[in-house]
Amino acid sequence: MNTVEFIDSSSDYKGLNDTGDWDPCNLEREDADRHIVVRDQNNNVLARCSLWWRSTSYLNGRRYGAIGHFAATSAESCEMLLSAATAELRSNGCKLAVGPLDGNTWRRYRAIVDWGQSPPFFLEPTNPNTWPGYLEQSGFTPIAEYVSELNPDIIRRQLQIGTLRDKFNRQGVSISPLQIENSNDELTAIHSVVNNSFGTSFLYSPIDLQTYKAMYAPLVKHIEPGLVLLARRCDEVIGFIFAMPDLLQAQHAQPIDTIVIKTIAVTPEAENSGLGRVLIADLVQNSITKGYRQAISALMHVTNRSQQISRDCAGPMRRYALYAKELAP
Repeated sequence: MNTVEFIDSSSDYKGLNDTGDWDPCNLEREDADRHIVVRDQNNNVLARCSLWWRSTSYLNGRRYGAIGHFAATSAESCEMLLSAATAELRSNGCKLAVGPLDGNTWRRYRAIVDWGQSPPFFLEPTNPNTWPGYLEQSGFTPIAEYVSELNPDIIRRQLQIGTLRDKFNRQGVSISPLQIENSNDELTAIHSVVNNSFGTSFLYSPIDLQTYKAMYAPLVKHIEPGLVLLARRCDEVIGFIFAMPDLLQAQHAQPIDTIVIKTIAVTPEAENSGLGRVLIADLVQNSITKGYRQAISALMHVTNRSQQISRDCAGPMRRYALYAKELAP
């Protein structure tokens, strides 16, 4: 007979790493409020999740709790797990359960609902095909949709920017690569843009500078000059674009000819309108010079401005969803 258990730390956790990219140490590192597992009679873990409610906020006026660190091997174990999870969130004042969401959108969240034809790319969280069905059978429905898009020929399919470059030249805006030797200061400047740019984004929560640097510092060693660009006006960073080579291509015995565009952010002042398009155009030119031939615009909310820009020269590659369930009083 399967049983539900509340656990305190990763030392109580054994087994079940369905995705191959999840670290049990996240149980402590990501500061969840509760951890739950479903075990069979042989003590094997059939499903797991962590819960957050103290650090979450409100969605449409309702307090929500996050269900993350999620994995399940069957619809039955998932239903047991999520029944316990939603009861715990309800008892702690939540009106809505949201997941998969590892506490906030700075961490792993969403589930792939349509893989398309392309293999996983660098920095893309993955999940078994069964998970969306398990979530829906447990009463969860999509509340947000996301896409990754592929431009398969960045030489032939380039973004048109019209007179935008002239506009920003007149404003004294300069665009230059991130200085890796000065990455600590550069990340400080980028952090300010991020909090200003994404403040109204869906489920966004501010991130402090120390946490932001800790997240991105490991990626600095993978940065290729010219693929991370900063836009400055009067020495102040007002926008940036962050891209990386798709290092996973090497695992598929392919040449690394693709870049992954992870983030585009511009401070929201009216005079900065169009700067994102110029940053993309410069990034693409740099990428072509370096021998890249494809670009993935990664993990975009379908209503985001970046997705609307990407659509001009790229096509759908992968679809994702974030799920939620109303919690009855």
